Amino acid sequence: MEQDKQSEKMDECDRRKFKHVLPGEHVYEDILFFGYTPPDILDAVKDFEIRNDDVIIATYPKAGTTWLQEITWLIMNDANFEEARQTQVYFRSPFLEFKDTVLNEVGIELANPMKSPRVIKSHLPVKLMPKQIHEKPCKIMVLFRNPKDLCVSYYHFYRSSSSFGKFTGTWDNFFEMFMEGQVDHGSWFDYTQSWWDIKDQDNVKIFFYEDMKEDLAREVEKMCQFLNKPLSREIITKIANHCQFESMKKNPMTNHLDVYSINSKVSPFLRKGTVGDWKDHFTVTQNERFDKLYNDILGTYLIPFKYTLENTVQ
Repeated sequence: MEQDKQSEKMDECDRRKFKHVLPGEHVYEDILFFGYTPPDILDAVKDFEIRNDDVIIATYPKAGTTWLQEITWLIMNDANFEEARQTQVYFRSPFLEFKDTVLNEVGIELANPMKSPRVIKSHLPVKLMPKQIHEKPCKIMVLFRNPKDLCVSYYHFYRSSSSFGKFTGTWDNFFEMFMEGQVDHGSWFDYTQSWWDIKDQDNVKIFFYEDMKEDLAREVEKMCQFLNKPLSREIITKIANHCQFESMKKNPMTNHLDVYSINSKVSPFLRKGTVGDWKDHFTVTQNERFDKLYNDILGTYLIPFKYTLENTVQ
């Protein structure tokens, strides 16, 4: 028994020693980034000119970003399915702080000439966002996903995308990295706290991934209300059907098979889209450790995360 405990401690020690270096990694204001988010772009983002009718999608990586982008773009563009089926979502809704060093495309440069209303995405915490989000009446849609499923999804993204370098770590390794905030875009805990702190700002609305999985049409209607874009029930249903997970996964305009250098044989960009997959990855000890850290940092915030779903409406 004592030997088993010692072995466990050694295994944990070995896991903590694992170090993965991101391509072009750097630390900006205490946050780890990979090379596709360079310091000069992060500097420029702070002074990015916000328009009054901009819609900004704020998410931590793997929280359902592409899903919300597609829905929001359709709402803001009067359900223009024809254009949505012809133009990649990352051109219709640029990634603000991203610089593609292969295609030499920069999110800011894509966003600047776009006609209004623009739908722009970012994975940045509040402190690194454009200063004008606090001054102008742009709409900010924040999407939260329960952190255990998000962590699992991020692990598979690391495994499959060469954008993160040749990640050879195990689930245990990645779990330690995530707990310590040693992943691209830094600590999920800090990110989440930063947005929850301004949730009562008039132009900010928080949505939950699990609520969208539970009843997508209901959540699309809430988004329409927040965006002051009333749509008929028929159109809302069409948007919800277009944006079901399996439809998004098959749609070449949203499945990102042509970017991030994804090895779909390892894991597709849109993998499962389920709630509760964390149960197949977290050990009992990992779950206990995660819950303790969560409670220490965010326990008083009472964020209504859902870690399982009983009922869903298709």
